[in-house]
Amino acid sequence: MITLLGISSSPRAGEAHAMFDSLSTVMLQDVLAAAREVSGDCKTEMIHLGRMNINPCKGCFSDMETRCHYLCDCYDDDFPGIARKIIEADGVIFASPTYMFGMSSTLKRFFERWISFKAPPVDRERASKSLDECFDLLRQEAEGTLKTTNPLRGKVGGIVVAGSELGQANVAREIMLILNLYGFLLPPQSFIYHTGHSMQSMEEVRNGFYENQWLLNALENLARSTVDLIKLTQGHEWPGMPDVLCKRERS
Repeated sequence: MITLLGISSSPRAGEAHAMFDSLSTVMLQDVLAAAREVSGDCKTEMIHLGRMNINPCKGCFSDMETRCHYLCDCYDDDFPGIARKIIEADGVIFASPTYMFGMSSTLKRFFERWISFKAPPVDRERASKSLDECFDLLRQEAEGTLKTTNPLRGKVGGIVVAGSELGQANVAREIMLILNLYGFLLPPQSFIYHTGHSMQSMEEVRNGFYENQWLLNALENLARSTVDLIKLTQGHEWPGMPDVLCKRERS
């Protein structure tokens, strides 16, 4: 059994405040459905970030590396729970609309909290972010008694982008850069996007998408290549970056 997680980042919700559901969310649902069809042992789940409480990053890492803790303990919000689901999944498909030529602010805020994936693991009950604690963590890292890891390394990722304006390529490029930085594997044709016209209604855009056989094939190809890459790489150990700080302190 392989697990594939879908992350929808659109704030739109049909029958709530909008006339129609987000097109990027509908496309993501289609990718997950196609993944289940091409592989009978694929379990999927979708998370709607727009319905979650995700607070902004406070920039603790920028002040001192060890002030940022795994998994970010700055808030009592939904980030740690979603992060754990990503860690447990074999692959993750990220979907975003195009707003102001970039990804949704919801997804950007979520990605900014990812810096804690590279931070030292600290028991939340003991974490204070005090300078004394931070220097103690630095000493532990230097002594080799505290290991920091990247739990996302080796996961397979995919990208779905929709919008009725220019900028879809910018969104795909930004997400690809972040995923690669955190060790995600990107299969061939790892992203798809659909562009409507700004003067079209959402209904016209949606109908145009389902009449475009090339885009429907692209959805299936993304699902198939994601599942195939997961199966090819499951259990493989990927090299991590050396801890330069620890090496410098030991010398």
